[in-house]
Amino acid sequence: MRESIINSESFYEAILKQAVINDYLRELESLPTEQELEKTLSYSPRHVTRMKKLFASETRREYSKKFFSTASKAVAVAAIVLGILFSFLMLNSDVRAVVVDTIVEWFETFTRFQSPQSERETFNPSLRPSYVPESFMETLVHEDRESSTVTVVYENDSNIIVFNFAPIDTSLSVNNEDVEFRVITEDGVLFYLFESADEVTNNNVVWEYDGLRFSLVSTISIDTLLHMAQSLL
Repeated sequence: MRESIINSESFYEAILKQAVINDYLRELESLPTEQELEKTLSYSPRHVTRMKKLFASETRREYSKKFFSTASKAVAVAAIVLGILFSFLMLNSDVRAVVVDTIVEWFETFTRFQSPQSERETFNPSLRPSYVPESFMETLVHEDRESSTVTVVYENDSNIIVFNFAPIDTSLSVNNEDVEFRVITEDGVLFYLFESADEVTNNNVVWEYDGLRFSLVSTISIDTLLHMAQSLL
């Protein structure tokens, strides 16, 4: 008798489930189709335009993800290949002698020049520009033998010029406040020009040549300092 009751309850439960399913299917069938909804519902042009923009934006975002993912992998592979090739090149002493990495770091009030190493075998502390402006005389020479840094001061009655040079692995900092910065090239040498906007702040010329880093500092015109710098080439 107990088994008969259980079977009877299972039977009615199955009928109830089927009735619910049939009712759900009838509800779905009674819903209007997409074509019928389009006839009864209308969207404003603004709504349609916004939806198109949203779909377009989502499409662009997905495309950008795929593009940058692929591009990042390509850049990583290229960097590895270039690193390997560069390593092989640096095994050659002739190539290594001409490769110099100059790091130019910009800070709020100054710019720093730094290179990791110097390939220069000899250092001549007597180097001087072949051109010095008229009336300027060499008045001071200071040589720091520990860092191989040489500072030469030229003076006239109203102004001074400071000429400084050292191996390129010696750090050099230059004031960059209230100055106009530009770079020019002469005979394959880069000249970094820091030109003051007034007659009180110093002008600076920085360049590298033959394993040394040079600088000229003065309130005289940037063109005159550049002429002095170029006379060393």
